[in-house]
Amino acid sequence: MKVLNDFKPRINNAELRKHLCLSSGSEEWKKVQALIERGLPLIKPKCVYKACYIKQKNSDTVVLEGISFKSRVLRKNLEAAEKAFPFVVTIGDGLEKEAKAEADFLEQYYIDIIGNVVLQDVIKDLRAHLQNEYKLEKISYMSVGSLKDWPIQQQQQLFSLLGDVYQAIGVQLAPSMLMHPTKSESGIFFPTEVTFLNCQLCPRKDCPSRKAAFDKEMAREYGVLGV
Repeated sequence: MKVLNDFKPRINNAELRKHLCLSSGSEEWKKVQALIERGLPLIKPKCVYKACYIKQKNSDTVVLEGISFKSRVLRKNLEAAEKAFPFVVTIGDGLEKEAKAEADFLEQYYIDIIGNVVLQDVIKDLRAHLQNEYKLEKISYMSVGSLKDWPIQQQQQLFSLLGDVYQAIGVQLAPSMLMHPTKSESGIFFPTEVTFLNCQLCPRKDCPSRKAAFDKEMAREYGVLGV
């Protein structure tokens, strides 16, 4: 397991304004800027990952270093891969505590969205690190629990594969398999020639975190249409 803790927290203002539907000159955006200034010192990005050889591929499972993951989508995404990179990323619990201590519900919401945007940028940093470290031209990832085909219960296998994630970066699993701190994400990066996004196979409507439109034909191709 490798630990990365030298990420520099940053705010993607354009992405944040898009999520909040705010213009750069608005009074509300000025409030958000003040929250950013207050929140940046509380953000502590860290991640763990492991470079794993894929030992076995069955019809709907893949085995990484003796740990089996059951998912038709993951199996298809790893069809041509020899190696995969399970990971856990977090920005710590500083913003989470700040939001809970905030009496204004709107500002709680703003802080929550700031955390989401920062977390996605840290994942992008991890992507860049993996591409540079392992000379990978293009990679994508799947998040555990993001699709019915790969349920959140398989967090247990992923954490088992990585080792002592709590000791390494302070992220632990609740009995529900949700992570704490909540601003954390887990999944598996894999080499690919075609960009893959979980959202392409998710039919959920009005999702605030959607990054791509649902692709019915792609869902049919992956065998998860209607799942």
